[in-house]
Amino acid sequence: MCGIVGIISKKPASASIIRVMNDTLIHRGPDDEGYLLGGQNNPDIPLHKPDQVNSPIPFMFAHRRQATIDPGESGHQPMSYLNRYWIVKNGAMYNYVELREELKELGYNFRSRSDTEVIIACYDAWGTDCLNKFNGMWAFVLYDSKTGELFISRDRFGIKPFYYYQDEEHFIFASEIKAILKHPSVPKEPNIDYCKQFLKEGPKEYLQETAFQNIYRLESAHYLKCHVSEIFNQLKTVKYWEVIPNLSDEPYNEEKARGYAHQYMTLLSDAVKLRLRTDVKTGSSLSGGLDSSSVVWLVDLHLKASGNEEKQQTFSTTYQTPECKYCDESIFIEEMSAFLDLRSHTIEPEAMDFLVKQKKVVYYLDTPPESTQMSGWQTYFLARKNNVKVILEGQGADEQLGGYFGYLIAYYATIPLNQLILELIRLQRIPGSFISIGSGIILNILRHLFGEKRTLSLLRHFKISYSYMPLNKRLTDDLLLSLATLFHYADRGSMVHSIETRMPFMDYRLVEYLASVPASYKIHAGWTKYVARKAFNKKLPDSVCWRKDKMGWPVPEEIWFRGELKDTLIITILNSGFIEQCGLDQNNLNEKNIFQKYPLRMLIRAYILEIWFTTFWNGDNE
Repeated sequence: MCGIVGIISKKPASASIIRVMNDTLIHRGPDDEGYLLGGQNNPDIPLHKPDQVNSPIPFMFAHRRQATIDPGESGHQPMSYLNRYWIVKNGAMYNYVELREELKELGYNFRSRSDTEVIIACYDAWGTDCLNKFNGMWAFVLYDSKTGELFISRDRFGIKPFYYYQDEEHFIFASEIKAILKHPSVPKEPNIDYCKQFLKEGPKEYLQETAFQNIYRLESAHYLKCHVSEIFNQLKTVKYWEVIPNLSDEPYNEEKARGYAHQYMTLLSDAVKLRLRTDVKTGSSLSGGLDSSSVVWLVDLHLKASGNEEKQQTFSTTYQTPECKYCDESIFIEEMSAFLDLRSHTIEPEAMDFLVKQKKVVYYLDTPPESTQMSGWQTYFLARKNNVKVILEGQGADEQLGGYFGYLIAYYATIPLNQLILELIRLQRIPGSFISIGSGIILNILRHLFGEKRTLSLLRHFKISYSYMPLNKRLTDDLLLSLATLFHYADRGSMVHSIETRMPFMDYRLVEYLASVPASYKIHAGWTKYVARKAFNKKLPDSVCWRKDKMGWPVPEEIWFRGELKDTLIITILNSGFIEQCGLDQNNLNEKNIFQKYPLRMLIRAYILEIWFTTFWNGDNE
């Protein structure tokens, strides 16, 4: 995994600027650094003699490398190919071996084992259509010195970040915003509108706008191709991929269900196998839920098939302090560890961990997070402590398989009445699901009695926000929207510890397949993620495969912020002028009524928003 930086400007600039920017990303790539100067002769980089590339517009590219594939000198970036192309890339292309063989048949030669060299060759062979062949996570900038064109792309799901600042004289990009802010031409101002929205609704990392004024994201599944001289104009990006959900009301069929489960297992297994391609120590994140346990089981399967006799290393957060037990999944982690004979590492985050690290957490996340992020942060810390550089994890399954109770409402509100009646007897199967399933059934009956339009009008009258949307459509929306925030957390939380996270559930082949599976196979007989449970039935312990509760990497923030962190939370909010600018009414607000006036989730956002502002505008980021 890596970090990329670039400056394209109408006038030559000192290379010392990009050196400072690149140093900001050393955590993303502690193994190597490299620079490329185009169209200018600038000797200011002290450690490396930069290559010279002719360009009608001066530019500088820089790279920080975490070497997980082909760690030798041949994988160094910026990388050139055919004496024509130059690239800086962040990410991993998992199917590079197959692509290399395909390209060899077309006459291409390679000097390295790097996936980066394969990317450039793919572009030479197929142009922008190469993106449809890639199976991985990436953000890259490729320069064609023959045509003077730039090709900039981000992966289908936006797992890898790409930020940019643009004005009439500059186009500045980087893997993290903090690097862009090091450029003297970039104004550092908070985006108040974004911050107001964050305070009310939480983070939305899929938006083009960020928490910093005039700094934007390249959208996921988009690319930009233009002449280098046109980069200062309004950007005309192209969407190269989208997922199309199956919106049918097809009823459940047992024979079809077996087929869906088999294909699910086949695709997920291959996704895991591809993501085990690395030249460094690899481990897995294990929460104790079905998704991470499925990945761990498949990793174990492939390691044994390859003759690897080492125990698989897993990393988990637990909460065994009595008052925090409601967030603890130790029993499932321990069961999986014993079942597969894993080398299990666990860590228990504490409230004081966040208090000590809060400025560092917020600084490395760039934009204010929804919560303390301690489960993920400490898990990655634990992996790094054990010299593991790549982690496989189960992110993304819930949003494709209907794993959260909220999806039960969407499903039962929209299925045909004849199917609904069959489900009534199964309401009690999953503890805690009665309200979600019952709400969906009531909404469905109301829709049939009064019509959808009148029902929605009635709900609005009672200030209930709802829209009738088929389950698969809701899943697709969440896949492309809310997951972007989780990917942001995973990228920053892992990279600050120089860890590369890989997500088998985000293999685009599996995503496309699951979108095509009718909703009746995802939620069935009162169970969420039914096709996944069926696939791993009798492979995982029943207590894990048919686990009835749902957590999802929780943090006991309710206990922390009403306990040890309460005074810090209250003092920070009451003394903040910035939070008031963002819409939190502090009139008559005091330590006695603060928890009555605002929900805790909003207070945590306000607290973190103030920490974010202080960190970036007072320069206190360590």
